[in-house]
Amino acid sequence: MFMDKLPVYILAGGQSKRFGSDKARVLIDGAPLISRTAEALEPGAKSIKVVAATAGAYQDIGLTTIGDLNPGLGPLGGLDTALADRVARHGKGWLLLAACDLAQPDVGLAQRLMSHIRPDVQAVVFKGERFEPLFALYHSSIHAAVRDQINSGQGAMWRLIERADHVAVPLPEGLTGIAQINTPGDHERYSGGASDG
Repeated sequence: MFMDKLPVYILAGGQSKRFGSDKARVLIDGAPLISRTAEALEPGAKSIKVVAATAGAYQDIGLTTIGDLNPGLGPLGGLDTALADRVARHGKGWLLLAACDLAQPDVGLAQRLMSHIRPDVQAVVFKGERFEPLFALYHSSIHAAVRDQINSGQGAMWRLIERADHVAVPLPEGLTGIAQINTPGDHERYSGGASDG
């Protein structure tokens, strides 16, 4: 299905303030949300690792978990950690960054992004009304820009993408964005109203 599988990094370092508990572990159809994401993306993955506040945080559910190099810096800090690990483990190249709380994880969306990879870009990102940086491809060549932005105190992922050489990929027809589960209401919507977690 895939010409080249990529390392996949799932971000789970947030505090889930809007959800009220660790949303990565909330159940949908009997499986933790983060496990659903990992399972859905596995066909296109060279490896799958979770970036969490502490190493080993999701080992108990079978997910290799590395500690965030910059706890508390949000997704940009998680991307910094993922890029460093990618280069250390696999050398330079691309990775897929995904949020742990994807409502409808789909490896087909990853494949669509991969079809837009070019040698002259650093990021391949869906864009509808806004960029969708938490399900996107990043090349290790963007790492210096990530570090610069962290050092300057600017945490916005969209700002990083705008400054980088990037490809903005139109969302598939019928999608207005990459849906995430951020609140108990979102959980109810995507789990058919069941309170299973």
